[in-house]
Amino acid sequence: MLVTFLKKLSIRTRLTVLFVLIFGTTTILFSGFLYYSLNDSLQQDFDNALYNYAVDVSRNIDIGPKNDLLFPPLKVDEGKIFPFPSGTALIQVRHISGEVLTRSGDFGGFKFPYKIDIEKIKKGADSSYRTLTNTDELPQAEAYSYRLVTFPLDSVNAPSLFLQIAVPMSTFESQLDRLQLIIAFGLPAVLLIAIIAGLYFSARALRPVQEIIEKANRIDASNLTERVPVPLANDQIRQLAETQNQMLDRIEKSFQSQERFVADASHQLLTPLTILRGEIEIQQKTVHKDPHFFDSALQEVDTLSKIVKDMLLLAQIDSGSDLPNFTPLEVDEILIDVISRCQKIAAKKNIQIKFDIQEEAERPQVYGDANLLANLFFNIIENAVKYSPEHAQVDVRIIWEQAETIVEISDQGPGIPPSQTETIFERFSRVNPSGKTSGFGLGLAIAKKIATLHGGQISIIQQTDRSGALFQIKIRNV
Repeated sequence: MLVTFLKKLSIRTRLTVLFVLIFGTTTILFSGFLYYSLNDSLQQDFDNALYNYAVDVSRNIDIGPKNDLLFPPLKVDEGKIFPFPSGTALIQVRHISGEVLTRSGDFGGFKFPYKIDIEKIKKGADSSYRTLTNTDELPQAEAYSYRLVTFPLDSVNAPSLFLQIAVPMSTFESQLDRLQLIIAFGLPAVLLIAIIAGLYFSARALRPVQEIIEKANRIDASNLTERVPVPLANDQIRQLAETQNQMLDRIEKSFQSQERFVADASHQLLTPLTILRGEIEIQQKTVHKDPHFFDSALQEVDTLSKIVKDMLLLAQIDSGSDLPNFTPLEVDEILIDVISRCQKIAAKKNIQIKFDIQEEAERPQVYGDANLLANLFFNIIENAVKYSPEHAQVDVRIIWEQAETIVEISDQGPGIPPSQTETIFERFSRVNPSGKTSGFGLGLAIAKKIATLHGGQISIIQQTDRSGALFQIKIRNV
């Protein structure tokens, strides 16, 4: 119940409650320790003074040969300071049998206990102490409690006469009462100060968090360039702010990418739709129908289908839905199948596709989806064929290493400028959009996503000894 209640509170309130609980518990425990320590110390000092007083009294008592007692007026050193008024002390001498031999003071009907005390002395104790609280029978009680000392008079080894003195503990009680009063009023005041201080300092400590919240609430799609403030202190709040800004960086890039994607997709889809609409309108107005109309319309529909299919594949990979079924695969078998499919495209331009295997380790396997990897290799090889001139050669090389499998695909086309080696993998990005080469700029984006999905990487290697582009794909072995 308490845990559920605390979870509903704000973090500032929870921190304050936790601080007050720890501080309050520590203060209460320390106050209790201080109280009982002072009580023991005062009790010890009181007993020492009472013992010295009993010694002084015993020296003034003369014991005759037949245990006759001479109890003259006490002559206690006036220079001694006792924590009790010695003039109000109750003094008596008791025989071992329990008989009271003599008394000094107004006892009334009050009686001193003695059996347990005498037994202690008989067992070797030099004196015995106890606190008497039943002082209602005393005619003129000076305090709520009296301290009683029992002291042997005649012999240390086998005493038969015992001196008993009871003195009021008024000074002792007043000191403890004063300490209790201080604790009773001081402790709540200290806890109140702790609550106020806890609320104040927790508010100051959480102020950077509040500033981050307020700033984050003001950031929307219209001002994604803004960032939350980063505190100067190198602590967890600074890490939170930096993490928040990194997330905003990713959101901004993703938002910009989606805006470009929507704009480019709209443009790419609009072109074949416009062509298709124009041809349909012409056929509606023409008496003699063009026999090639349906071929042209089907070509534009195929173009739309290809764009939509590629966009759907990218969306599925981005969202993580319909994840592929990964199994151990041989990359060379996938490449052989892909190359055979690309040969039909290459034959139209009299381009030769050369396949080479470089063995630096035993034939390994990779963990992946055969259809997606085939899509990756097909897009790269198709691009190499597309951008290569007629009668050229496309080289496909697979390198088996101990830790990873490397596939390199190079062509003899115009190559990719260094400034575009990163942007070329973005959606609808093309090296020469105004050129005659057909395409939508989705193939390399799909290849990049598939490589990342397989824990691999795809990059462009700049060649100095020859023209053309060289793509390198690295995939970890099983």
